[in-house]
Amino acid sequence: MATTFNFEIVTPDKMLFSADNVTYVGFRSLVGGMGIKANHLPIIATLDVAPMKLEFADGSKKSFAVCGGFLEMKGGKCTVLATIADADTDIDTARANAAKERAERRLASKEADVDNARAHRALKRAITRLKVAGMA
Repeated sequence: MATTFNFEIVTPDKMLFSADNVTYVGFRSLVGGMGIKANHLPIIATLDVAPMKLEFADGSKKSFAVCGGFLEMKGGKCTVLATIADADTDIDTARANAAKERAERRLASKEADVDNARAHRALKRAITRLKVAGMA
C-alpha cells in the first residue's frame, strides 16, 4: 500500500478540501509540471493556472481547477493556498463556457480599450475549469 500524506486546499474565503489519505499530487508550477508523493523533500512552489490532480490510497482520483497561489509540502503535509480553486464536481460548465466565449470575443476585437492581458488570464481560467470538468 502506498504511503499517504495530509492534503488541504485553502482559498481566501474557505477551506475547500482536506484529506489525510492522499498518495500523489500533480500540478503545474510557474516553472513547469511537478508531482509530489509522501516523504517528498520540503518545497514551496508558485502555482500556475492549471488542473491539479490528486490520487488517493483507495485508487480514486479527484481534480481541481487551481488559478494561482502557492503549494507547500513540509513534514508529511501538503497545503495549497489558492487564489481561486474549484473542485471538479463544483464547476459550472455553462458559466465556464460563457466566460471562455466572452474572453475570446474580447481578444478577437481590436478595440483599444480591451485589456488583452486580463482577457488572456480569463480565457486561461475558463479553459482550465472546462478541462477539469472534462469538457475540453
